[in-house]
Amino acid sequence: MNLAKEFAAAGPGCAVANGLLNCFETTKVKLQLHNHAKPVYDTPTTRGVMMQIAREEGIVRGLMTPGLSASLTRSMLYGSYRVGLYSTTKEWLSGDGKDNLSHRMLSGMFTGGLGSMISCPLDVVRTRMQADAGVVRNGKYVTGLKKGDAVRYRGMISAFLTIFKEEGLKKGLY
Repeated sequence: MNLAKEFAAAGPGCAVANGLLNCFETTKVKLQLHNHAKPVYDTPTTRGVMMQIAREEGIVRGLMTPGLSASLTRSMLYGSYRVGLYSTTKEWLSGDGKDNLSHRMLSGMFTGGLGSMISCPLDVVRTRMQADAGVVRNGKYVTGLKKGDAVRYRGMISAFLTIFKEEGLKKGLY
């Protein structure tokens, strides 16, 4: 399979999987950032948080869509680089066509590292968007971890630009 076909297959495949599982990623982020001294969720378990978010914000709006644009973009890039470049890198390393364990390991390390390096800012943006998600009234959150706080991000581009402007590339996005 040529490189373009590998990229075209890997990116969307990873994006579909991540899109379908975004509700669990959102829940994980909420649980990781939940402050037990100032609880937001009545039952801080995976099931409890998912049920409360679904009840207060709705399944789609509260669980499926927070950070989805960043998650899909990240999946497209990461999947394309990690999976799409793997065979080409392995073939290049083996030269004579006979690959071995070291070729496979080096290919995996290179393509995984490259994919992670490129997609790290999107991981930060996705996590921030998921952490901030909640019902908004009059510009303030009325549910979620940021209850009472003003809305920081209007979407993926807004989050990326705000983080970059306020925290910089190295401290904010990496």
